[in-house]
Amino acid sequence: PLVGQVAAVSCGLHNGVPVLDLDYAEDSDADADANFVLTDGGGIVEIQGTAEKAPFSDAQFAELMRLARVGTGRLFEMQRAAVEAA
Repeated sequence: PLVGQVAAVSCGLHNGVPVLDLDYAEDSDADADANFVLTDGGGIVEIQGTAEKAPFSDAQFAELMRLARVGTGRLFEMQRAAVEAA
């Protein structure tokens, strides 16, 4: 039986704006980027972040985390749908 879900997304700051799932052009020019691996129960498996141009603030990090939760939430929905369809 499945006992939990794990999903990963990238987020970053591009021109000062928080972005979920940066494309290649955004990632190449990002002010900061981070990878988040989260569980459906709200746990954190891994977070890896880098300031590319200048340090980022706690508030900016919190917004990246919020976006990561939104993105992984959508991935969890898609995972559940795939399992139900199987």
